Amino acid sequence: MITLAVKSLLMTCFALCVFTACDQKPKNPVSAYGDALIGAYKGSKGAAEQANLDAVQKSVDAYRAANEKYPENLKDVEPLLGASQIDLTKYDYDPQTGKVGLKSVK
Repeated sequence: MITLAVKSLLMTCFALCVFTACDQKPKNPVSAYGDALIGAYKGSKGAAEQANLDAVQKSVDAYRAANEKYPENLKDVEPLLGASQIDLTKYDYDPQTGKVGLKSVK
């Protein structure tokens, strides 16, 4: 038979479990949706920056293939980028190696 002390102990444990589980606030669905949209936007922005970086690097490589030297600056490869609206000020460029990279955000 279960004694009164054991029953009290079981009830206390059950009450603690219920109060602990109920202590967490439910997430606001609107806030969660907004967070998901912001995350998707940041991910797509990063993918677009990487695609633009690849396009700029390929245009530098094409310039070198045509001229047997790397361009002195990124302005020299603008005609190779066509009608794309790539902001070349976002990129670091080393004319010695022909390497293009994204500028670090400070």
